[in-house]
Amino acid sequence: MPETIPLSAIVVVADEVLSSDLGTEHVLLNLRDGTYYGLENVGSHIWKLVQKPISVAEICNAIVETHEVDEGRCRRDVVNLLGELLKRRLVELLAPAGR
Repeated sequence: MPETIPLSAIVVVADEVLSSDLGTEHVLLNLRDGTYYGLENVGSHIWKLVQKPISVAEICNAIVETHEVDEGRCRRDVVNLLGELLKRRLVELLAPAGR
């Protein structure tokens, strides 16, 4: 399965999304459609990371450093989660710096 989000892509929370930190879980509200979402554990960690613009590669590095997961699996799982968040318009991709 080809990766659809490059590691150099910059990810940030979309403008019309509110979230609440509940410890190991985050509850998200998409103000565009009024839908709530929940992220737990690693998903919650990723959500904390995307509060400021960050590259997919930096997200993967942070997850590999703090969780027991190999780089390849981490990359696939992070890209899959970000793809779902993008589809639901909870995050946005920015052009990598210098482009």
